[in-house]
Amino acid sequence: MRGDPQPLADETDAIRRCQQGDIAALGALVTHYQTPAVRLAYLLTGDQDLANDIAQDSFLLAWRGIRRFRLGEPFAPWFYRIVTNSARQQMRSARYRREVSLEALVSDDPDARRLGVSLAATQASQADPEERAERAEAWAALLAALAALPQKQREAVVLRYYLGYTDRQAATILGCHVGAIQQRLHDGRASLQRAIRTRYPWLLRSLPTLSSSEP
Repeated sequence: MRGDPQPLADETDAIRRCQQGDIAALGALVTHYQTPAVRLAYLLTGDQDLANDIAQDSFLLAWRGIRRFRLGEPFAPWFYRIVTNSARQQMRSARYRREVSLEALVSDDPDARRLGVSLAATQASQADPEERAERAEAWAALLAALAALPQKQREAVVLRYYLGYTDRQAATILGCHVGAIQQRLHDGRASLQRAIRTRYPWLLRSLPTLSSSEP
Protein backbone atom coordinates (compact mmCIF):
# COMPACT_ATOMS: atom_id res chain seq x y z
CA MET A 1 0.00 0.00 0.00
CA ARG A 2 1.27 3.44 -0.88
CA GLY A 3 0.74 5.75 2.07
CA ASP A 4 2.33 9.02 0.95
CA PRO A 5 0.42 11.46 -1.29
CA GLN A 6 1.27 12.31 -4.86
CA PRO A 7 3.54 15.36 -5.20
CA LEU A 8 1.89 18.76 -5.27
CA ALA A 9 1.31 20.12 -8.74
CA ASP A 10 3.26 23.24 -7.76
CA GLU A 11 5.56 21.53 -5.24
CA THR A 12 8.80 22.64 -6.88
CA ASP A 13 7.61 26.23 -6.90
CA ALA A 14 6.58 26.05 -3.25
CA ILE A 15 9.97 24.62 -2.28
CA ARG A 16 11.79 27.26 -4.31
CA ARG A 17 9.83 29.99 -2.57
CA CYS A 18 10.65 28.45 0.81
CA GLN A 19 14.32 28.46 -0.12
CA GLN A 20 13.98 32.15 -0.88
CA GLY A 21 12.62 32.78 2.62
CA ASP A 22 8.88 32.89 1.86
CA ILE A 23 7.44 31.11 4.88
CA ALA A 24 3.91 31.42 3.47
CA ALA A 25 4.91 28.86 0.83
CA LEU A 26 5.43 26.32 3.59
CA GLY A 27 1.68 26.25 4.09
CA ALA A 28 1.10 24.29 0.89
CA LEU A 29 3.60 21.64 1.98
CA VAL A 30 2.10 21.44 5.46
CA THR A 31 -1.42 21.02 4.06
CA HIS A 32 -0.29 18.31 1.68
CA TYR A 33 2.01 16.31 3.97
CA GLN A 34 0.64 16.82 7.47
CA THR A 35 -1.69 13.80 7.54
CA PRO A 36 0.89 11.28 6.23
CA ALA A 37 3.55 12.81 8.51
CA VAL A 38 1.36 12.34 11.58
CA ARG A 39 0.45 8.82 10.45
CA LEU A 40 4.11 7.89 9.97
CA ALA A 41 5.06 9.35 13.34
CA TYR A 42 2.20 7.50 15.02
CA LEU A 43 3.17 4.19 13.46
CA LEU A 44 6.73 4.71 14.66
CA THR A 45 5.88 5.80 18.21
CA GLY A 46 2.44 4.45 19.08
CA ASP A 47 1.61 7.79 20.71
CA GLN A 48 -0.89 10.11 19.00
CA ASP A 49 0.02 13.28 20.93
CA LEU A 50 3.69 12.64 20.37
CA ALA A 51 3.04 12.00 16.68
CA ASN A 52 1.39 15.41 16.35
CA ASP A 53 4.39 17.04 18.06
CA ILE A 54 6.84 15.17 15.83
CA ALA A 55 5.02 16.26 12.68
CA GLN A 56 5.03 19.88 13.83
CA ASP A 57 8.72 19.74 14.76
CA SER A 58 9.52 18.07 11.43
CA PHE A 59 7.97 20.88 9.42
CA LEU A 60 9.98 23.38 11.43
CA LEU A 61 13.18 21.39 10.82
CA ALA A 62 12.30 21.10 7.13
CA TRP A 63 11.86 24.87 6.93
CA ARG A 64 15.21 25.47 8.63
CA GLY A 65 16.97 23.02 6.31
CA ILE A 66 15.07 23.66 3.10
CA ARG A 67 18.00 25.43 1.46
CA ARG A 68 19.89 22.14 1.54
CA PHE A 69 17.14 20.43 -0.45
CA ARG A 70 18.03 19.84 -4.08
CA LEU A 71 15.28 21.05 -6.40
CA GLY A 72 14.10 18.36 -8.78
CA GLU A 73 14.43 15.54 -6.27
CA PRO A 74 11.36 14.00 -4.57
CA PHE A 75 10.40 15.95 -1.47
CA ALA A 76 8.55 13.16 0.36
CA PRO A 77 11.58 10.87 1.06
CA TRP A 78 13.64 13.86 2.22
CA PHE A 79 10.86 15.00 4.53
CA TYR A 80 10.09 11.52 5.87
CA ARG A 81 13.72 11.14 6.84
CA ILE A 82 13.28 14.22 9.01
CA VAL A 83 10.10 12.74 10.52
CA THR A 84 11.83 9.43 11.20
CA ASN A 85 14.85 11.07 12.81
CA SER A 86 12.57 13.24 14.96
CA ALA A 87 10.68 10.14 16.08
CA ARG A 88 13.94 8.42 16.99
CA GLN A 89 15.05 11.35 19.11
CA GLN A 90 11.73 11.58 20.91
CA MET A 91 11.63 7.84 21.55
CA ARG A 92 15.09 8.00 23.10
CA SER A 93 14.00 10.64 25.58
CA ALA A 94 13.34 9.50 29.13
CA ARG A 95 9.72 10.61 28.99
CA TYR A 96 8.85 8.18 26.22
CA ARG A 97 11.20 5.32 27.07
CA ARG A 98 8.53 2.78 27.84
CA GLU A 99 6.89 -0.29 26.43
CA VAL A 100 3.59 0.21 24.60
CA SER A 101 0.91 -2.19 25.78
CA LEU A 102 -0.54 -4.19 22.91
CA GLU A 103 -3.75 -4.66 24.84
CA ALA A 104 -4.06 -0.94 25.50
CA LEU A 105 -3.48 -0.05 21.89
CA VAL A 106 -6.29 -2.28 20.69
CA SER A 107 -8.75 -2.20 23.57
CA ASP A 108 -8.32 1.07 25.42
CA ASP A 109 -6.64 3.64 23.19
CA PRO A 110 -9.22 5.64 21.19
CA ASP A 111 -6.46 7.18 19.08
CA ALA A 112 -5.45 3.76 17.81
CA ARG A 113 -9.03 3.01 16.91
CA ARG A 114 -9.46 6.35 15.16
CA LEU A 115 -6.33 5.81 13.14
CA GLY A 116 -7.46 2.29 12.33
CA VAL A 117 -10.74 3.66 11.03
CA SER A 118 -8.89 6.31 9.02
CA LEU A 119 -6.52 3.81 7.44
CA ALA A 120 -9.35 1.42 6.70
CA ALA A 121 -11.35 4.19 5.08
CA THR A 122 -8.57 4.96 2.64
CA GLN A 123 -8.54 1.31 1.62
CA ALA A 124 -12.28 0.67 1.51
CA SER A 125 -14.22 3.90 1.06
CA GLN A 126 -16.77 2.05 -1.04
CA ALA A 127 -17.17 -0.91 1.31
CA ASP A 128 -20.28 -1.51 3.38
CA PRO A 129 -20.27 -0.53 7.09
CA GLU A 130 -19.64 -4.08 8.28
CA GLU A 131 -16.63 -4.47 6.02
CA ARG A 132 -15.27 -1.08 7.08
CA ALA A 133 -15.58 -2.10 10.73
CA GLU A 134 -13.71 -5.34 10.05
CA ARG A 135 -10.94 -3.49 8.25
CA ALA A 136 -10.68 -0.98 11.09
CA GLU A 137 -10.35 -3.82 13.59
CA ALA A 138 -7.64 -5.41 11.45
CA TRP A 139 -5.70 -2.16 11.22
CA ALA A 140 -5.93 -1.61 14.96
CA ALA A 141 -4.57 -5.11 15.58
CA LEU A 142 -1.76 -4.60 13.12
CA LEU A 143 -0.83 -1.29 14.78
CA ALA A 144 -0.66 -3.06 18.10
CA ALA A 145 1.62 -5.74 16.61
CA LEU A 146 3.84 -3.03 15.11
CA ALA A 147 4.22 -1.48 18.54
CA ALA A 148 5.95 -4.66 19.71
CA LEU A 149 8.75 -4.37 17.14
CA PRO A 150 12.17 -2.90 17.89
CA GLN A 151 12.41 0.64 16.53
CA LYS A 152 14.66 -0.11 13.55
CA GLN A 153 12.51 -3.03 12.42
CA ARG A 154 9.39 -0.92 12.82
CA GLU A 155 10.87 1.88 10.70
CA ALA A 156 11.74 -0.51 7.89
CA VAL A 157 8.37 -2.27 7.97
CA VAL A 158 6.42 1.00 8.03
CA LEU A 159 8.35 2.52 5.15
CA ARG A 160 8.12 -0.66 3.08
CA TYR A 161 4.56 -1.77 3.74
CA TYR A 162 2.76 1.44 4.73
CA LEU A 163 4.47 3.98 2.49
CA GLY A 164 5.38 1.56 -0.28
CA TYR A 165 9.04 2.49 -0.64
CA THR A 166 11.53 0.07 -2.17
CA ASP A 167 14.37 -1.31 -0.10
CA ARG A 168 16.75 1.18 -1.69
CA GLN A 169 14.46 4.14 -1.05
CA ALA A 170 13.91 3.07 2.55
CA ALA A 171 17.67 2.77 3.01
CA THR A 172 18.09 6.34 1.76
CA ILE A 173 15.43 7.64 4.15
CA LEU A 174 16.91 5.77 7.12
CA GLY A 175 20.52 6.48 6.21
CA CYS A 176 21.71 2.88 6.06
CA HIS A 177 22.75 0.23 3.54
CA VAL A 178 20.20 -1.72 1.51
CA GLY A 179 21.42 -4.92 3.14
CA ALA A 180 20.56 -3.49 6.56
CA ILE A 181 17.03 -2.68 5.40
CA GLN A 182 16.59 -6.16 4.01
CA GLN A 183 17.73 -7.70 7.29
CA ARG A 184 15.42 -5.45 9.30
CA LEU A 185 12.51 -6.35 7.03
CA HIS A 186 13.29 -10.05 7.37
CA ASP A 187 13.49 -9.80 11.15
CA GLY A 188 10.52 -7.43 11.31
CA ARG A 189 8.28 -9.77 9.32
CA ALA A 190 9.26 -12.64 11.60
CA SER A 191 8.56 -10.53 14.70
CA LEU A 192 5.22 -9.41 13.32
CA GLN A 193 4.25 -12.97 12.53
CA ARG A 194 5.05 -14.04 16.08
CA ALA A 195 3.10 -11.14 17.61
CA ILE A 196 0.12 -11.64 15.32
CA ARG A 197 0.12 -15.42 15.61
CA THR A 198 0.13 -15.12 19.40
CA ARG A 199 -2.51 -12.41 19.79
CA TYR A 200 -4.39 -12.03 16.50
CA PRO A 201 -4.03 -15.24 14.44
CA TRP A 202 -7.06 -14.32 12.34
CA LEU A 203 -5.11 -11.35 10.97
CA LEU A 204 -2.55 -13.51 9.15
CA ARG A 205 -5.10 -14.41 6.50
CA SER A 206 -5.28 -10.77 5.39
CA LEU A 207 -1.50 -10.18 5.46
CA PRO A 208 0.02 -12.54 2.88
CA THR A 209 2.99 -10.23 2.31
CA LEU A 210 4.31 -10.94 5.78
CA SER A 211 5.12 -14.47 4.81
CA SER A 212 6.69 -13.64 1.43
CA SER A 213 10.02 -12.18 0.44
CA GLU A 214 10.18 -8.69 -1.02
CA PRO A 215 12.19 -7.44 -3.99
